[in-house]
Amino acid sequence: MKPNSIAILTPDVSVAGAALANYTAALMQGLHQLDVPTLYVVYFCSRPGPQVTFPANVKLVALNVKRSRSLLLPLAKFLRQYQPDVLITLAAFVNFPATIGWLLAGKGKTRLIVSQHSTMSYKAYVECKNNVLERANPLMARLLYPLATAVHANSQEVLHDLIEEIRIPLPEARAFFTPNPINSALVRDCSQAASDHPWLQHKDKPVIISAGRLAKQKNFPLLLHAFAAVRQRLDVRLIILGEDGPERQHLQQLIQTLGISASVSLPGFSPNPWSSMAKADVFVLPSQEEPFGLVLVEAMACGVPVIATDAIGGGPRMILEEGKNGILLPQNDVEALTDAIVKVLTFPEVHYQLVNAGHQRCTAFSPKAIAQQWLDHLQKLS
Repeated sequence: MKPNSIAILTPDVSVAGAALANYTAALMQGLHQLDVPTLYVVYFCSRPGPQVTFPANVKLVALNVKRSRSLLLPLAKFLRQYQPDVLITLAAFVNFPATIGWLLAGKGKTRLIVSQHSTMSYKAYVECKNNVLERANPLMARLLYPLATAVHANSQEVLHDLIEEIRIPLPEARAFFTPNPINSALVRDCSQAASDHPWLQHKDKPVIISAGRLAKQKNFPLLLHAFAAVRQRLDVRLIILGEDGPERQHLQQLIQTLGISASVSLPGFSPNPWSSMAKADVFVLPSQEEPFGLVLVEAMACGVPVIATDAIGGGPRMILEEGKNGILLPQNDVEALTDAIVKVLTFPEVHYQLVNAGHQRCTAFSPKAIAQQWLDHLQKLS
């Protein structure tokens, strides 16, 4: 039976350029198009920004908390009052307190779906191996995830990691994955705005662009080394959009060491990254770990050819269909990335082919298509 009411729990819907806000808005749009009568967006405290819009039947409910550990009682109160058929979490750090809050509410008729959007073993044992809390996450997941009605992931590899590497005891019927939804029409509309970056306002040479938090996971040193090699052959520039992270200082030092300071920009977070993506000549995602890679689909929607590494988590491989819709490269291969960038920038036919393929691929991640996958899985849990 199709659920009559679905709630999404997300920490933040305040910024249009943020992945969680985009995911929430797109999934709600898809569920609305599929005639789910009642929809709730349950968030911590920051109200949606002007570019984050929801269908008319979406009810916004603020828990008025600032930290995930504070949401137990407010979430339990929401569940007892509204009693949605389904509650979906959208951030890994929310999953544990959300599960406890759901249990405190007595479960009722609500089915809880906890979502994992990152490769937990990579986060715990590689990227954040010196963080005690991150190291404890696998144990907490083994204890709490099986208590939920089902566990959702945004790729097959992330789901496999939970079951095989983290060893969460889940029957196949209670574990599923769906890709991230993307509102391509909204992205294209926002991409028409003027870029706030001077290199794209008055572009006098090709610009390579990337985006992501300045963290080890994104592997920006690979892109910087490749860019330095590209600069030996072409007069180009590089912009890396994204919020600050632990790697900023290291990246700035590497930029200086490679002698490319005048040609690389790290402008930070942009509320409308698509206005810059659309004016660039190629988008590169060099990640070590990428469960999905929403920015790849966003770049495709902006009409930009994409290059990505075959990251842990399998997102780029799935999106690009093994290289059918963009150039897919092995990890940490500077020479291959260098050659791929030069190829896209110097051969117009390659550029056109990738743009066309990417534009067609976007339709697979439309809000309605992904929402239908969600409903198909939820009906099996009835």
